[in-house]
Amino acid sequence: MKGSIKANFRIVNILMVVIVYITTIALYGKVIDTNNIFSIKNIILLLIFIFISFVLNSILIKMITFPLKRIEKNMRMVSNGKVNEPKHIEEYGKLKEIRDFVDAYMSMFEVIQKNSFDLTGQQSKTEIILEHMADGVVAFNVSHQVIHINKSALRLLALDSTYDTFEKITKRLKISLDFDKIMYLPNYKTIEAKITVGGNSLNIVFVPFFSDKLTPMGVIMMVRNITENVKLDNLRKEFVSNVSHELKTPLTSIKGYSETMMNGDLTYAEVQKFSKVINQEANRMDRLVADLLQLSRFDYKKVSWKKMMFSLDDLAQSVCDKMKIQADQKGHKLECIVSSKPPQVYADRDAIERVIINIVSNSIKYTPDGGVITVYVGYVNSNAYFKVVDNGIGIPAKDLDRIFERFYRVDKARSRKAGGTGLGLSIVKEMIEGNNGTIEIKSQVNKGTEVIVTLPTKIDTKK
Repeated sequence: MKGSIKANFRIVNILMVVIVYITTIALYGKVIDTNNIFSIKNIILLLIFIFISFVLNSILIKMITFPLKRIEKNMRMVSNGKVNEPKHIEEYGKLKEIRDFVDAYMSMFEVIQKNSFDLTGQQSKTEIILEHMADGVVAFNVSHQVIHINKSALRLLALDSTYDTFEKITKRLKISLDFDKIMYLPNYKTIEAKITVGGNSLNIVFVPFFSDKLTPMGVIMMVRNITENVKLDNLRKEFVSNVSHELKTPLTSIKGYSETMMNGDLTYAEVQKFSKVINQEANRMDRLVADLLQLSRFDYKKVSWKKMMFSLDDLAQSVCDKMKIQADQKGHKLECIVSSKPPQVYADRDAIERVIINIVSNSIKYTPDGGVITVYVGYVNSNAYFKVVDNGIGIPAKDLDRIFERFYRVDKARSRKAGGTGLGLSIVKEMIEGNNGTIEIKSQVNKGTEVIVTLPTKIDTKK
């Protein structure tokens, strides 16, 4: 029987009234005028029967259809994603069958509600994680439409909301890929691409994702910024190349001079000269290896600092006294000036002495004969400082950012001629930072260079 329960009840109810009315006529002829069925008396009696049937009908409808309607309304809300607490359902469960049905629905609803809360919480967690990931994530459905893109992806790929399909994004990134080929890749294989966007090197991985039944649902694009990795890789290659070159140059000289000496027919003066060159190149290699070992210890945190309290102005003056002969050989004026006597600093004294020697030595080397080199010592903002100022050849602005890189030289030929390894400032920076200090270099070409180093004056208990 089609139609609603309420309508069906009314039809059945009317039929029951007719049947009861006819039966009453047959059984109770004395009450009902059987000679005239449609008499006023009979009609009044029929109306009474109809009224009683409608009352019964209303009671039955309330007992059966109302809870069903309420459950239907709640189920529609659930299907629309609104999992609210069901109201006014239990009070209609008067009949056992309806009561059982309501109880079954309530049990089912509790499970749905719990799963909904769990799913909502999981979805919220996932969205928070995706939005705060450093890597970019873009998800496409089977229709190639973007269904999710996080902030990192928008930033790394320089995209906006108009890029809403797989084709638009890959065209923007100049990547030639077939969407279906990615989505139906066997054995969950991935496709990678490396691109550059806005100066950043990016590694992009395309991978399909599936439903529980292993049906392809779309493609996920993962975007990772590998700029630092590329830069480090380039630095590593450059470092290996520089080490090879720095070792090859003295080795070539040593090999050439030693082979000449082995051939004989040399005067004593020539042997002395060749031996001196070989010794100089061997010393150069020794310094290079020593500096490389020192940097290696810094890299692997194998340096043990012997920190103590000491007077920075006394140390600076001592270094100037030691370097005076070297400065006099080039006609330089080297002096140490204490601007304001600082309190004792807390650092590794030997390391700081090596730092001052290295900086002063560079000033002596790269200042034309007859220059002025001044070491200032002072105290500012709870830190002691020393500053080495010269009027030498200076450093171009384009080189200042790279001056602390290993093997980086402003003028390679002149640096090698001066006997440097190209590692001095790298070691200086490691030593300063290892003692909780800072170093800064200011310079102008042909006007001079200023190196400022600050050091802590209090014991740092956290180190």
